[in-house]
Amino acid sequence: MKKQKYTRKDWPTEWTGINPRSMKTYRNYVNREFPGYCGTYTVAALTHYVIKQDCEKELSMDDLIVGLKPLIDRRFWYKGTYHWDLIGGLRDFLDDDGYKPRWHLISNPIVTQELTQANPYPVIVGTTKAFGSKYGNHWLLVYAFGYNDAGQLCYKAYDNHGKINAVIPASQTLAAVWLERKD
Repeated sequence: MKKQKYTRKDWPTEWTGINPRSMKTYRNYVNREFPGYCGTYTVAALTHYVIKQDCEKELSMDDLIVGLKPLIDRRFWYKGTYHWDLIGGLRDFLDDDGYKPRWHLISNPIVTQELTQANPYPVIVGTTKAFGSKYGNHWLLVYAFGYNDAGQLCYKAYDNHGKINAVIPASQTLAAVWLERKD
């Protein structure tokens, strides 16, 4: 499928979810390696956010990226990451810390469900080249959603390429990975 072009006029004007200021920290974490380690970067950002919110502890993103890379992007012999790599890495890393990694094949309704809860966590979402995503097959950390004038669902995300306000149509995504609190 051909890459679809979206401009600011196609974006929603109102967003629901986490305040973009909470994502400012991640702007400096740019995945410059090839092949990329987008799975590691998004899991590191999710873990950092969750621990900061729930435990009021400041973890080093650099240390998280180094520690998570072998658990996620080098987990198996193939290049790239799949949802099971992210889930396995999160499970290994947060095993006894009161969180349960979850996944769903379709990002919506998970993103809208998770981001409308009290004290929400961001959701890792996979973009798909086959659906026309400008990112190709890539993992992003979604922290807000909105509907544009045409009623199309869009996500606002940290893209691990230096943007914390990346806007992507939900129609260009597939899987979602998120954390639930074990109560």
